[in-house]
Amino acid sequence: MPPLTAFAAPPDIEVKLSAIDEETRALGLQKTSEIRAKLPRGGGDVVVRGYESVDILGRKIFAVRAATVHGVVLAVGPRDAADHATELVAALVPGASGGYEDGAFRALTDLNGDGTLDVVLRGSGGTLEVHRIFPTGSAQYDVEMTLAPTEVADVDEDGHLDLVGRVSMPQDDPIRPAFVEVATFEAGRYRARSEAAIAFHTRRADAPLRTPKEKDAPVDDVTRVRRALEQAWHAIHAGRARGAIMEALEKEPVPASLRASFDAHVARIRSALSAQR
Repeated sequence: MPPLTAFAAPPDIEVKLSAIDEETRALGLQKTSEIRAKLPRGGGDVVVRGYESVDILGRKIFAVRAATVHGVVLAVGPRDAADHATELVAALVPGASGGYEDGAFRALTDLNGDGTLDVVLRGSGGTLEVHRIFPTGSAQYDVEMTLAPTEVADVDEDGHLDLVGRVSMPQDDPIRPAFVEVATFEAGRYRARSEAAIAFHTRRADAPLRTPKEKDAPVDDVTRVRRALEQAWHAIHAGRARGAIMEALEKEPVPASLRASFDAHVARIRSALSAQR
């Protein structure tokens, strides 16, 4: 006689999705995106949906739901305990303006090479979270960074998603250096002190102040000072000797018109030094 399980109906993901539809309708949410995939190692179907609406104060609110044949495995929003909206990021394409390698990353793919499917969520403040999806649950990856990750890139050209944090600069700042921190995937988490992240900062700390196109052409004061600050920032994150870094900045010629901005950025670098200890 066949086992009793032979007569049981197979798990149906559409039943789980219908339950999600009922819940989100009750919350006044509208579905804005849906991504379907197959979990690895025969884990079955998985569906991730993004929702949004507007609350009574006119603010956009977001929600994310993920389901497998076993049930709802990820439920975020419409607002979390900190009253922040969190939305599904279906696709991330890093820009080349920061000098990073171009690349496209899509939800429900293995973003870091650990063998699980991942999704990326973005909070209302712009901070990114990466979650891995299992047949019966989900888990957020730990991120060890000083700056909040708000961008993605492939900084080590391994085809996997890396996280980037950037110091916000005032719009009227005359120098506006690019102070960034990167975290690559290592030992099951995103780490700013990984070998690949340190190598990224080392390359930029060692980059010449003049680009090949500039050759012997004069470099204006703003560009020269900006590059000196950026090199110092990267040298700190590369683990270079702190005394030598600060001594080089103290010797940098700075026009009076840039002094206040320069000193403010040096203070940011000193703060980064403290965070590295």
